[in-house]
Amino acid sequence: MTTSFGRSLLLDDGDLVVTAGQLREVESVANLSQALTLRVLTPFGSDPFNTGYGLDIGRIFTGPNPLSVAQQLVQLNLVRTLGTDPRVRDVRQVVFDDAQDQDRRVWTVRVELDTVAGDPLTLLVDVGV
Repeated sequence: MTTSFGRSLLLDDGDLVVTAGQLREVESVANLSQALTLRVLTPFGSDPFNTGYGLDIGRIFTGPNPLSVAQQLVQLNLVRTLGTDPRVRDVRQVVFDDAQDQDRRVWTVRVELDTVAGDPLTLLVDVGV
């Protein structure tokens, strides 16, 4: 059985990609990766048509949380946010690649997950305010 991960317009750093006057599309696992990345980069509640969409981390970085608590809260919110996509079976691991500096406002996070097709997928996203 082949699982379709949909089709959408290709984005490059938030901009639509046009080649020879035509909008480019993205499909399959590349579409899923783009969609999940957009879900993480969208502030929670900022989509007026789906107020439950996005990553809820604003208060994590503005409160007096120690580094370990902030990381745990980001991890929990990433699992919640990515786990709500019906194409994701399981979020296996969330790894903070460079979160040792407490003064940083943005962390690079690697998220390893399994799709409903059983294939692994790794997202590398910058999380922060």
